[in-house]
Amino acid sequence: MPKFWKAVHSKKQIAKKTKWAIVALAVIFGIIIIGRAVKLTESFFALDKKLPWNGQFNINVIILAKGISLLSFSPKNEILTLIDIPDTTYLEVAKGFGKWELRSVHNLGGEKLLKDTLKDFFAVPIDGFLNFSSEMSQKEPDDIVTEIRKNPVFMIFVSPSLKTDLSPFELLRLKMGLSRVRFDKVKHIKLDKENILAQEVLADGSQVLTADPVRLDSILAELIDPSIQSEHISIAVFNSTDKAGLAQKASRLITNIGGDVIITANAQNKFKATRVYGERSKTLERLKQIFENTCQDRKKSLNCDKIDSNLEELVSSRAQINIVLGEDYLDSL
Repeated sequence: MPKFWKAVHSKKQIAKKTKWAIVALAVIFGIIIIGRAVKLTESFFALDKKLPWNGQFNINVIILAKGISLLSFSPKNEILTLIDIPDTTYLEVAKGFGKWELRSVHNLGGEKLLKDTLKDFFAVPIDGFLNFSSEMSQKEPDDIVTEIRKNPVFMIFVSPSLKTDLSPFELLRLKMGLSRVRFDKVKHIKLDKENILAQEVLADGSQVLTADPVRLDSILAELIDPSIQSEHISIAVFNSTDKAGLAQKASRLITNIGGDVIITANAQNKFKATRVYGERSKTLERLKQIFENTCQDRKKSLNCDKIDSNLEELVSSRAQINIVLGEDYLDSL
């Protein structure tokens, strides 16, 4: 009888310890999930965040891991394009830093500077970043994209140290979209294999890669937004600043996302805030997201829908949409 009692008591003790172990694991797992959720929620309320991605347009995201790549996803066509950019690519860095190799840009000014620099390099809007470098520094971006597509909870739970400026809703929408892409609609472009980059030797003897913008634009057809291209809306771009060539620079970006620019010119008057006017359309909505930085700040008392008398002549041009680039647009260069 004592042996039987000891056996029963022992089983109860084991069951009790197992129960508490499960509870402890559940608590730890819960803390991890809550901590991750709080971190992602903070990014959702970031003050410098543009209007959130609603899944109607293409989204372009920078991925940082072992290398740096541009991920572009078209929700309408369900096409995923990944463009690898060699670390030794020598390019003009935004904010007046001059020319540096790509691998140095993040150290110069973090993800924001990297986004602005690659926006100018590719001439497409950059909507966010996914920084996996702290925990996946030895993983290639294409391997990470494969895991994102296959693992249903990858970005939120499996990768707790992910740094991003995408909101939880944008992450979830992106994850679900990437998972729907068929294998034959996944396109992987390596710039150093596309006859786009040329080797050059700098004055200090270091070898770098430089890009030909014309050749680079020739491979960016995969990044054209079908929602914009299908509308065939004519667009005029006016530079109302003292910076030369600004309208041409914006025109290149608009063309690369599928827009039809028919006019690039200088405005007679100078304006502080960039304004986008024209026919109500998906193209107008997307261009407002890209260019109207000041008007997107809801704290500013600006009536962005009211047409200034000085703009009437421009707005009445033969284009269906008119963009007047103001001084605030220079802040993103």
